[in-house]
Amino acid sequence: MVRSTHGVNCTGSCSWQVYVKDGLIAWETQATDYPSTGPDRPDYAPRGCPRGASFSWYTYSPTRVRYPYARSVMVEMFRDAKRRLGGDPVAAWAEITGDPDKRRRYQSARGKGGLVRIGWDEALEIAAAAHVHTLREYGPDRIAGFSPIPAMSMASHAVGARFMSLIGAPMLSFYDWYADLPIASPQVFGDQTDVPESGDWWDAAYLMLWGSNVPVTRTPDAHWMAEARYRGQKVVVVSPDYADATKFADEWLHPHPGTDGALAMAMGHVILREFFVERQVP
Repeated sequence: MVRSTHGVNCTGSCSWQVYVKDGLIAWETQATDYPSTGPDRPDYAPRGCPRGASFSWYTYSPTRVRYPYARSVMVEMFRDAKRRLGGDPVAAWAEITGDPDKRRRYQSARGKGGLVRIGWDEALEIAAAAHVHTLREYGPDRIAGFSPIPAMSMASHAVGARFMSLIGAPMLSFYDWYADLPIASPQVFGDQTDVPESGDWWDAAYLMLWGSNVPVTRTPDAHWMAEARYRGQKVVVVSPDYADATKFADEWLHPHPGTDGALAMAMGHVILREFFVERQVP
């Protein structure tokens, strides 16, 4: 039995007891030894969710992608160009991307399957050739990249960020990768939208959820927010649809697409003024 956690694209980083037999994961159970934070607060233990409990299924699933795959039409053109151009991968990439007909052929194949398994060396060579060609032809500011979120792997995030920095390319927020969380909050306030520690929810008298679907993105700690409502906490949720978090709401603000940012900001100011100013809450 070993202590571990799961990279299931969340910010939980829950502690799990993982049972290994003959080198294979056989079973997983939630760790229950989180320290108590006092008799007047909920317990952290146990932490974990169904996604973590089924992580061994993902690990050994026959559908798990274990090798690089690429669009066959692009691979064939790249190999042919490389062979004709004396084995130069950068020149090969420049040819197939610079020829309008060839570019149209592999781009129009997107979304239609046709992926073939290639080796790691070839996959890395194609990626490197694309970067070198873009740097030479257009400059580093035409490359934009992102890394896995820090909650998944600090090492992977740091490596990607360092690489982009060294070549002079802009580093995008990992929100641009998800596309399921707003980037306005990190840009304005410099933090991730669901960064607050769950204990902070317990201490708050007023919570405004905007951009974080707590039962999904913070599953192991969502009970802190639900239980805080018994202390008289007021919860306002801003979401365009009736998401999982909305069931906790005393007030549900549901702006329509295209008006989300401006309307939510306006509503937030009105609500905060009503709560803190008119009620004279310190």
